Amino acid sequence: MSLVDFEARVPAEMESPCPSCGATVLDIDVRCKACGASLGSTGAQRLIGQVVLGQYELLDVLGHGGMSVVYQGRHRITDQPVALKILPPELAAHSQVKSRFLEEAKALAQLDHPNIVHLYNFGQENGSFVLAMQFVAGKTWERLILENQRLSWQVTARITIDVLRALEYAHGQGIIHRDMKPSNVLVRASDSAATVMDFGIAKMTTSSRLTATGQTMGTVRYMSPEQVRGQEVDASTDLYSLGATMYESLVGETPFDGSTHFDIMSKHLTDVPVPPSKRGVSVPANFEQALMRSLSKKPSERPGSARELRKLLEAELREQDVGLVETQKVSRELLREAVARPQVAAVTAPGTVTNFAMQDVDPPAKRGRTGRWIGLVLLASAGLAAAAFAITRGRAAAPATMWVPTGVALAPRVEFPELGLAVRAPEAINPAEVAHAYKEAREAFDAHLRSGGLQILATPPVHEIVVVPPATLCLPSTYSGIPLPKECMTAVHAFRVADHTLVVVDDPESWPRAMSLGVSEAVCTIQGEACDLALKFPGAQ
Repeated sequence: MSLVDFEARVPAEMESPCPSCGATVLDIDVRCKACGASLGSTGAQRLIGQVVLGQYELLDVLGHGGMSVVYQGRHRITDQPVALKILPPELAAHSQVKSRFLEEAKALAQLDHPNIVHLYNFGQENGSFVLAMQFVAGKTWERLILENQRLSWQVTARITIDVLRALEYAHGQGIIHRDMKPSNVLVRASDSAATVMDFGIAKMTTSSRLTATGQTMGTVRYMSPEQVRGQEVDASTDLYSLGATMYESLVGETPFDGSTHFDIMSKHLTDVPVPPSKRGVSVPANFEQALMRSLSKKPSERPGSARELRKLLEAELREQDVGLVETQKVSRELLREAVARPQVAAVTAPGTVTNFAMQDVDPPAKRGRTGRWIGLVLLASAGLAAAAFAITRGRAAAPATMWVPTGVALAPRVEFPELGLAVRAPEAINPAEVAHAYKEAREAFDAHLRSGGLQILATPPVHEIVVVPPATLCLPSTYSGIPLPKECMTAVHAFRVADHTLVVVDDPESWPRAMSLGVSEAVCTIQGEACDLALKFPGAQ
């Protein structure tokens, strides 16, 4: 489901006329879409065209808040687009404001995750502080809500899952965001992946800065009860604030409202939010239960971690979404003509010895009237023909040009000749564990085929497994020309038929399912005669 396939329905109180042309604009707009007139401060506009930190040219204003202005910029040499957050001199002189800005730079410097905005550079310029960050072309979650009034539970879940991946990683690094809200989440236009930004009041568990008891920080509509009280906070605070954001995404309003900040903060402490289903929103019971748990007053009653909440939402999407089998069928039809071409010489990466060699084989013979068939491996050498029947697993050849996932650092490939397989994974992942998970899935799949009266003696269609962060499965480049699947935000695998590569997420708990899905899709795509039975493989449902 696209994040932009909604009729625009903007609440009237968020609209105002453009002072230049009278067209309707949103309160969060920085420029009129009708005439292009600036809606922000003229001071911010005056900096456009200037160069900061000696290398970034300011091109346009992306947004502005009470403390800083965010510009779109470009690197003068590489033309790389960047987002530049600038704290002006008059605010940089205030110690607390300066502290918050420096904390954001320190937090981002420690974080390297596909769902967290990347820090490129940090420095001072004529008394101003400048953060140079990743530029994400898209819309904030806040704008999506304002333009559409409310989003479906599926879209809300998929954005939330990306945010939870970011929080899971940040919490693992000892960093708590403390200001989760829809304006701090960017949804990329190209693939609908969500990116978390603005760690300005992030708490580092190894630091005592910005965490003093009695200090209330955050945005009142999304504050946890413990934040309202000025108490020490932990990771569960982010889950509460994210829960308030999910609620707003579903309902169009935050859980609590009031005429003053005090009214809203008091309700965070005492009132129980009305479940979305009682406000006319269609939402599965399990999804609503997970949402309401995240809004519990007591941290101990919320989900135990970002990972736990993510698993709950992913389970509900799998329960409700039937797009997987359809995606496999579409992939099979589009790729039928691209398969069964011979692999060529092996690749040798710098510093890596590669002797992984195999040839592709013809598809198995077609089934007879009984619905059963036996595929035989035909080798070119007549002298090996007698041995061919006994060989059920060959050695796989690396493609001439290995696919390299965008933005993922991988260790050198490790070969498992007995499986006809190679594995490329990040340093933290044990390739042997990946290969073992594939072996178990392959054996289970072979047993499944035999139970249906089929016996495949051909070479396995998967030559290489690449382990990647989940966000990589929402990049079009991952699919080698196949349309991006609509369920990419919850996907655990992708099969690249062009180079016989199975891509799986870097979560070991997901590997059994990812391998089962990958094996069934690969056989279904490349050895089409087994397709009907492959799609009924229990592990691939």
